[in-house]
Amino acid sequence: METSKIYLDYASTTPCDKDVVAEMVPYFGEQFGNPNSIHDYGQIALEALTNSRIQIKNLINSEFDEIVFTSGSTESNNIAIIRSMQYLKTTNKNRFITLKTEHKSVLDCADYLNRFGFETTLLDVKNDGTLEFSYLEENLNEQTGLVSICFVNNETGVAQDIKKISKICCDKNILLHIDATQAFGKIPIDVKDLDIDFLSASGHKIYGPKGIGVLFGKKQSQKFIRVPRANPEVEFGIRSGTIPVPLCVGLGKAAEIAQNEMSSNINKIKALKKQLIEGIFSQLDEVYINGSSENNYPGIINISFRGCEGEALMMEANRIAVSSGSACTSNKLSVSHVLAAMGIPSDIAQSSLRITIGKYTESLDIDIAIEDLVAATNKLRLMSPIWDMIKSGIDIEKVFQRRSS
Repeated sequence: METSKIYLDYASTTPCDKDVVAEMVPYFGEQFGNPNSIHDYGQIALEALTNSRIQIKNLINSEFDEIVFTSGSTESNNIAIIRSMQYLKTTNKNRFITLKTEHKSVLDCADYLNRFGFETTLLDVKNDGTLEFSYLEENLNEQTGLVSICFVNNETGVAQDIKKISKICCDKNILLHIDATQAFGKIPIDVKDLDIDFLSASGHKIYGPKGIGVLFGKKQSQKFIRVPRANPEVEFGIRSGTIPVPLCVGLGKAAEIAQNEMSSNINKIKALKKQLIEGIFSQLDEVYINGSSENNYPGIINISFRGCEGEALMMEANRIAVSSGSACTSNKLSVSHVLAAMGIPSDIAQSSLRITIGKYTESLDIDIAIEDLVAATNKLRLMSPIWDMIKSGIDIEKVFQRRSS
């Protein structure tokens, strides 16, 4: 299998940091204890688990007992959204609100709630992917129990103003859940300052292991997601089962490294993004960046090469590993639901690639990406009837509309 490609898909997953691996290894072997056991083996495991929770709480400025280990963001999203709405339904708050641009796991939660009699509302976003605050306020009412918003969109990198959204929700006594999968460990997050109720994150997005994640639950809000009659000594009564200590240790170490490296990583990634965009735009026309140019995480770049199919570009630019959207949906040959919700014209949306930069990306990698993408675009455009129509001044959006009707 080909493994020598330059990796530019860090929003999908990241390689495990060698220091994270080294930290985890002892807990697969000699330090194998169960943290619920009272003997020495168990107490050593408990100490490691405690340290991991401290490392994570320090990253987001939470309290120790507000950190709950899960299998990843999808489980965290499910716990925060479905359990809290089930509780809130008993208080006549039956309405759940999220955005049309959310990750599939959140939209799946909305579908689940809808099937079981809850009212779910998916809000539109502006053309740049950001939420119009007045529109959010207009859609909140006394029956609204929970709002769920993605901090950094996984396809476009668009960052929402969580503090402003939180104030709107708090003023109306509505719970707020944040899917921080693409923000956690990459940009500063202070849950106390943001004043949010729940936050979801995954280890494998920050150079930690797969299969481990975290759910932040504000102390006052944990009652909405706690399992009735659960053992409060196991993940504060929110999640049961034996804790995977090695994975928790890995996530804790990854969080500690992310906190220490955050400033240098973001500066490096900004410079590499600038290099990528300038290199492509200086050699190609009809190329577009999808999403806000001001409110974004620079490591995620959604770029459209008009006149080309995204999947064809991926195959033609064969020295780089990129995606045509979220890893959860990029195997489907359809227009991204995120770009569609932003009102991106169909032909531009279908020509998009998601290029994501990480801490191991180097300037030479970007040079190769530019070279491959420019060459692939020029080659595909020579063979593209769509590109011929564009150059002839034909309204391509109307052509796409006729095809779909």
